[in-house]
Amino acid sequence: MIKRFAIWASSLGILCLASSFVAQPSRAQDEAKAEDAILILDASGSMWGQIDGINKIVIAKDVVEELVRSLPDDQRLGLVAYGHRRKGDCADIQTLSDVGGDRDDMIKEIRGLNPKGKTPLSDSVKYAAENLNYTKKAATVILVSDGIETCAPDPCELARLLEENGLDFTVHVVGFDVTVEERESLACIAEETGGEFLSADNAEELGNALTQVAAVSEPAPQPDAEPQEQPQEVALKATMFFNGPDIQSNLNWEVVPADGGDPVFTAEDAGYVDFEVLPGDYVVNVVWTGWPHDGDRYGGDKSGTKTFTVHPQRPAVVTVPIDLGIPVSLEADGEITQGDPINVTWSGPDDLGAYLTSNALDDGPRDQIYFSPAQRARNADDEKTDTNGDGEINQDDLANTQIGGPSIAGNYELRYVLADPRLILARVPVKVNPREITLNSPAEVIATTEFNVTWEGDMTDGDFLTIVPVGSEDVFTNGVTSRVTDGEASTLKAFAEAGEYEVRYIMTNGYTTYEGMQHQVLASAPLTLTDITAELSAADTAVGGSTISVDITPPEGTKWDDDTVSVVEVGATKTNSDARYTLYRIQEDDGRFSVRVPTIEGEYELIYVVNPGSRILTRRPITITRAKASVSAPSSAPAGTPIEVDYSGDAFGGDRILIVPAETPDERMWQWNANYGFGAKAGETSGTINGAYAAKEPGDYEIRYVTGLQHQVLARQPITITD
Repeated sequence: MIKRFAIWASSLGILCLASSFVAQPSRAQDEAKAEDAILILDASGSMWGQIDGINKIVIAKDVVEELVRSLPDDQRLGLVAYGHRRKGDCADIQTLSDVGGDRDDMIKEIRGLNPKGKTPLSDSVKYAAENLNYTKKAATVILVSDGIETCAPDPCELARLLEENGLDFTVHVVGFDVTVEERESLACIAEETGGEFLSADNAEELGNALTQVAAVSEPAPQPDAEPQEQPQEVALKATMFFNGPDIQSNLNWEVVPADGGDPVFTAEDAGYVDFEVLPGDYVVNVVWTGWPHDGDRYGGDKSGTKTFTVHPQRPAVVTVPIDLGIPVSLEADGEITQGDPINVTWSGPDDLGAYLTSNALDDGPRDQIYFSPAQRARNADDEKTDTNGDGEINQDDLANTQIGGPSIAGNYELRYVLADPRLILARVPVKVNPREITLNSPAEVIATTEFNVTWEGDMTDGDFLTIVPVGSEDVFTNGVTSRVTDGEASTLKAFAEAGEYEVRYIMTNGYTTYEGMQHQVLASAPLTLTDITAELSAADTAVGGSTISVDITPPEGTKWDDDTVSVVEVGATKTNSDARYTLYRIQEDDGRFSVRVPTIEGEYELIYVVNPGSRILTRRPITITRAKASVSAPSSAPAGTPIEVDYSGDAFGGDRILIVPAETPDERMWQWNANYGFGAKAGETSGTINGAYAAKEPGDYEIRYVTGLQHQVLARQPITITD
């Protein structure tokens, strides 16, 4: 059984209506007769799309405002919007007016909405349901969407959960200007909750669909009473062109009957205006005296006119476009291939700060894939001429330039956009056709090995090949790329991990922050990487800081010169910077390499790491013992005099005997070099510290034996430096 909520409704967005109260301060209010409602408006970026030349958000705001104005005074209403503040943020859901809030404030919020972000349908419905306390009270949601969910939650699964947990929860869905695929996705929300799904392809169908699911009814006539028409509320707004911003001041309004007669309403020097008038057909004329570029050649008053109908029992919201009288000529390539620039010919008010932009069809006026300041592009056109024959070469004449084309095949627009106020003055369609590329890549290679890939097709500058895990959402892998050259094979090095991958041909377009446009996958081929092994053999124990011999059997069939051997703590997943050696840097003798181990004693592992990928192929345990050392020196010495020191130790590379202030922390010994003592040398047992440099001031000091690797203190003796 399909349930309906008896209220007049016509909106583009989401309307949540429930016969319950939300966040009531008292039980008495909860038992009141007035019904609560939450209105959620879709203000996602797709609302910039057009129907019959009008942005869907413009239609939405007018129709929703009519809804708000039509509600009875005792109908408590709240307002929520999503996608209106931030791009790419699925959490952009905001309450703009609390339930029972002031209607005028709500209308102000509706008029101020501008689409920007994503479409979190599921979270928005859940948000409304929870605010309506759907688990304890009956709740109905009317969802009108111009697209499918663009965030993570599955709307069908969410609808099932809400239906299971709700006391009496229903969602009716109207798909507005949606594809067959989108209709299927939206319909399941209604089906899972016992609601109704309807589709609408224009504003009239949208109104009819909402009327049906909302069970709109006309007031019953009084018996034996003559029907009398009642004045209805009319709200007038003016915008710059059809889809520009609202004009909120310096407007002179006049409304007359469509068949002629005296004005039924006038207002001067106004912005938004409201009045009441009997049902019928009317014409509204408006003059704007506040055009900001008054005084230039585009100055003067601007005007607009529109015919509208006032219906019985129904408020009207009328938006009148103001013609700014700015001539613009715009032509562009009707079709291009992915990655090719768009050739553009235009004339227009470049001196007002205009831009030429390439755009997706549902981009807002501040969005662009690529852009060029029109005046700069005109100045750079060395071949511009007096195309209009007025004897001058200026912005009234045609100029030519190129704008970056989209890298994804599909339908787009080339626009001429005024900077301030931000207005789209002209637009022409551009179709982007696929660029055909064919890859020839081996189906299977050994992990870490290099292999060649050839390709066929029409390349663009900057194209490259890459390897990614199969199905990766990342377009390419940093560090695993190879530039393509016309007529030549490209070489790639496989990952270290065996598994299933893809070789991809990536087209690089010009720099842009527009999502998905700078790099595009033109072709891909499956790639299986087979596994590899390596072997290590070395002593089970070693003295800290010493150099040991390691027998290495690197992976077969691969280049191993960038692989590394390292001594790491047990279980470590990364190499140790104090004991890490790339194979090309260490000496080889029939597979035997020399590796220096850490100085700090403990349990370690010797690992073989294959690159790229930093995969540990094998590991074996090794115990590091503490190196032994001693120092012997006088207990005191005069400041600035030589100090003789006897010592013992392995004298590994970098070991040194130093004199330092006694309070010097051991962990800071990396700051003290051999200038404060002398280097330990194999076969020697004594040395002299230059006191004139290292011990010039009286005080308490220590003689220390410090290792070259990791700067560990192996031995120490106190010494007093006297005056």
